[in-house]
Amino acid sequence: MTNKSTLQNVALFVFSCLISLGGIEAALRIWGDDVFTIGNQYVFYRFDPVLGWNNLPEMRGQFSRSEYSYPVKINSSGFWDVELAPKRADEFRVAMLGDSFTWGQGVPYGERFTEIVEARDPKINVLNLGVAGFSPIQYLLQLDQTFAFKPDYIVVALCLGNDLADNVSYSPYNHPKPYVALSSDGKTFEIKGYPLTETKETGTYLTGAASSLRIVGLVKMLYNLVHKPKGEGGLDMDEPLLYASIDKLSLHDRQRVADAFKLNEMLLAAIKKKVDETLGPDRFAVLLVPTKLEMGQYLSYPGSDRDAVAKGVLVSLQRLDVPAIDGRQVIVKEDFWKVDGHWRPSGHKKIGELLAPFLSKARTEKGTLSGERRVLSKE
Repeated sequence: MTNKSTLQNVALFVFSCLISLGGIEAALRIWGDDVFTIGNQYVFYRFDPVLGWNNLPEMRGQFSRSEYSYPVKINSSGFWDVELAPKRADEFRVAMLGDSFTWGQGVPYGERFTEIVEARDPKINVLNLGVAGFSPIQYLLQLDQTFAFKPDYIVVALCLGNDLADNVSYSPYNHPKPYVALSSDGKTFEIKGYPLTETKETGTYLTGAASSLRIVGLVKMLYNLVHKPKGEGGLDMDEPLLYASIDKLSLHDRQRVADAFKLNEMLLAAIKKKVDETLGPDRFAVLLVPTKLEMGQYLSYPGSDRDAVAKGVLVSLQRLDVPAIDGRQVIVKEDFWKVDGHWRPSGHKKIGELLAPFLSKARTEKGTLSGERRVLSKE
């Protein structure tokens, strides 16, 4: 009798589990593909053999987190913007390279700083080529694709909080990517991380989430959030380390920080060189993107300086003779979402209003590029 009762209880438990799992599976199917979009911007990306990942052309969905929700539509050219039209004769086309702050995590289309610039000066067309998780190593590798869009000017939106660390990390976002290391003589950099791990070309596969059963896909996605793929290594730097007081660090950590700053400067120099050779001189600038670290949050090392990364980057840009637009001038703590680490619409508006006059001046002074000709503004 006891054995029969036990078997009945086990059968009831298994049946209940199957019913529950079936209900979850049905709910996920009714909810649709957006289940993988919720809180996960990488669903809008695909595997890229050079960059690691990139925007997935014509991908669309609802991107939602606890503090915001809005639709995203990647255009046929592979970036989140309106469809790219033929270049107008009076159009000053700016290619904006950046990470999730540029892509627009936290704000809908129309409220990103790139659209704010366009609203201030209708002759400026800003191509928002932002991709979450990118850093200067990917901006450099992205340039050939960028030049095909016929820009007149290039701006790198450098995220102070993590770009220097991402340059030297193989898999900071649970997916392999190229990274850089100093050459043996320390005079140049080497791009490492190749060949990149092959993966499927959809966003859900990018995080390992896709499966014929939605519930299996969801479990896979959650698993991959806590298990990074193994790769060649890189420095795998803790971002707050870059803000630490040098005299309170070990000799090993001091060298790692120094290498990260040096490599970032080398990458920016390489970007400048390529832009100069392709578009001509003085058509490249860097926008400093402040994060919550610049607001004094998450600084875990003794004697940390919230402005340490910005100071080091500004010294590099001065040496390279690259103009800098310093977002720290306008961003305050209230411009960030409380939970999410990105800007609210107020932050994007401030950055757009800071950037607009700089680009308007560049448009007037440099003019547009039409084939081999430079067309100056008549203003």
